[in-house]
This record gives sequence, structure tokens and C-alpha cells, in this order.
Amino acid sequence: MNAIKDLSERTIAFLDGQHLPPTPHNYALGFAYLNGAQTELGRKILSIIDDGVRITQSEADSLHASFCGGGATDCSPRPPAASPPQVDRNAEALRHQTLRLADLAAAAQATTGEFSRELAFRLDGFPATDAALLQELIVATLARSQRSERELAATTLQVEELRNKLEIAQGDAERDLLTGLPNRRGIETHLARACASGDPHVIAMCDIDRFKSYNDRYGHAVGDRVLRTVAASLTQSLDGQFVGRWGGEEFLLVLRADLVVARMIVDDARLALRERHFRLRETDEPMGSITFSAGIATLPADERLIEATMKRADALLYEAKEQGRDRVIAG
Repeated sequence: MNAIKDLSERTIAFLDGQHLPPTPHNYALGFAYLNGAQTELGRKILSIIDDGVRITQSEADSLHASFCGGGATDCSPRPPAASPPQVDRNAEALRHQTLRLADLAAAAQATTGEFSRELAFRLDGFPATDAALLQELIVATLARSQRSERELAATTLQVEELRNKLEIAQGDAERDLLTGLPNRRGIETHLARACASGDPHVIAMCDIDRFKSYNDRYGHAVGDRVLRTVAASLTQSLDGQFVGRWGGEEFLLVLRADLVVARMIVDDARLALRERHFRLRETDEPMGSITFSAGIATLPADERLIEATMKRADALLYEAKEQGRDRVIAG
């Protein structure tokens, strides 16, 4: 089960890296490719992506028809059912406790109203010297009020605890587990805020050069360490600016600056990473430098234009790749 879960996660990451939506056909194709069950399919896909080129949707459809049609079982995985997200469970519990809190507040209000009505009724016409009856009425009502107060306090505490858990779960849902950076959901949230702020912003789409070679030569564990290293280096170089992991080996930066200044910052970050030399932890074997290419575009104030800006940055990134990698192009 752990192996299937790992393969499923790698499939989603593969589709993210290729900018393919996780439809059933695309998922089945990615799963079969990473599973290695169909060697000819693997060769076909490698011939497309070896030079850093992404698979287009039409190519994916053609590969699926060729290798996954006719009821082929290798291309028809059944991923394990996903458990409900923790954030949804916490939200439901919070909703339940909030309703409970409303019920208790209504009950407390009813108790107070009942006390007022009963006190008015009993006071009307009984002798002022009958203090025992008045005392009995007050004691009984106070007992009910104290019970409601205790229940209200306990439920209020539970609501506060659930609210804290919900905030933590929401933060986890927007964070990449491997690097600790904001994930795609977190990036989209930040982009919307950046547009709404009215301040000038640019986005930079960064892609690690020849990342596949690290996985192929050293294994996925080393590839994961490369991703974490690049994440840490970018975070350090950008010094407070936004760094997120878009998916696969791609990172997205959001800089509060104009295009000229942003290009200088990203290029400095590129040079800082390239000047670091890495060794394989297990054998001390030199791994050389790690580099990335980047495309930079200005983020408009209109949130509806975010997608177009992303495509512009992505096109500039591929222009940088085509010009030899390890460079930054802004436009």
C-alpha cells in the first residue's frame, strides 16, 4: 500500500510538472509511465521530455489511445480512496460546535426569561413576608443559570480549540510537505492578495535545469534533497519576498518590485545557487553546480489576468531554456 501511495503521489507530481490536468486518462498514463510496466510507453515519453520539453495534451491523448486503450490493465490503475481532508473534518466539527453554542445561548436566554416571568407571576399577590418562597425560586433559577453558564463556557473553549486547529489545517493545506514552501493553492492565494494590494509586483517562474538527471543518476531521495536545497537557497536570496513551489521542479516567485529590479534579484539568486557546489552525502561524490532558468513577467492589478501573466512567464522560461539554460529572461 505504501508503494502504491508513493507511486500515486509521484504521478500527481509528474502531471503537475508537465502542466497536465489530473484527469483519469492523464493520471492513468502517468501512473503507467512511472510504474515502468510498459517499457515502450516509457521510451516514448522519455523521448519527449528528455530535453526539458513538456508533454502536450494532444500527445498525452495520443499515448493514452495507443497504450491504454482496449481495456489495458496496466494503464487503468485504481488509486486508493482519499480520506477526507483534515481541514474539512475540522470545519465540520467547528460548525457543529458553533450550532451547539447557539443552542446554549438560546437556552440561557430562555432560562433568564423564564425566571423573569415566574418571578413576576409569583410576586404578584403573595405576602411580602413569605420570604421562603422567594428564596426557593431564586435558588432554583440560579442553579439552572449556573449549569447553562458552565456548558456555555465549555463549548466556547471547544470552539476556540477547533478554530485554532482549523487555522493550522488550512495552513497545512496550502503548504508543500517536501520543501515547506507554499504550494500551488498557497501561491494562488498570495497572487490574489498581491493583485488586490495595488503595489507593483512581478512573478518569476523558475525551473531547475536538467532536474531529471538527478533522479535518474542518484534516485528520488537525492532529487528530493535537491528540491529542498533550491527552496532554501531561493528563500535566503529573496530575503522576505514570496517563494512557492508550483509543482515538480518548478518554483514561483512573487516580488514586490518593478521588472528591472526583480530581474536583478532573481539573477542574483541564480548566481548564488550556481556558485554552491554539492556532493553526494552517502559517497562524497561531487555533484557539481545546480542551476535554474527563469521567466519574469509583470503582475497586473486585475486578478482576472493572473493566468495570462503565468503563461507569459512560462513562455519566457522556455525561451531561457532554449537559449542554453541557466539564465533569466524578463519581458
